[in-house]
Order: sequence, then structure tokens, then C-alpha cells
Amino acid sequence: MDRMDLKDKDQDTPVPDRAGLSLTVRTAVSDVLGTEVDDISETTDLGNDFGIDSLELMDVGARLENVLRVKIQISDLVEARTVGDAVDLLERRLAGAV
Repeated sequence: MDRMDLKDKDQDTPVPDRAGLSLTVRTAVSDVLGTEVDDISETTDLGNDFGIDSLELMDVGARLENVLRVKIQISDLVEARTVGDAVDLLERRLAGAV
């Protein structure tokens, strides 16, 4: 995964670029749902396209928190309608804007 040179304020871990962050989110979702990463894009609506439930969403959130070392409110993930919305949220969170 390509990484940017920017650093998370509290970590020495590089902040992923958009493509890397998208792959991380899609991988977490595919692991939880048992699908292929390629079946998920930034336009995927997890509720409508895959019928993701709240427990699965919490599992995705926990995986993302562990990988990215960032706190994610479940309410933020619920409000993200598409994978791209979740990537946008995580980009802002990792940049320290949220």
C-alpha cells in the first residue's frame, strides 16, 4: 500500500493516501462480509448493496480502528452511506480535522 509522507499527529505511522485508505476500508468490509475486495468500490452502499447490519458495521469499525490507530464513532460510520463517504470521514479524522 502506498503511503504519504504526512504523519498522524499522535503516531509515527504514515497516513495512507486516498487509494491506500480506500483499499483498507474495502478490505475490512470484504473481510467482515466474506466478499471479494473487488466486489466493493467507493460507490458501494453497504446497506442497500450488501444489507450490512449494525454488528457487522461495528466489526468493520473495530478493524479500521486497529489498522489505522484512530478512534471511529459508530454513529459516524452509520451516517456514511457509501464506502467513499467512510473514506472521506477517515481522511478528515486522520488529518486531524474531525
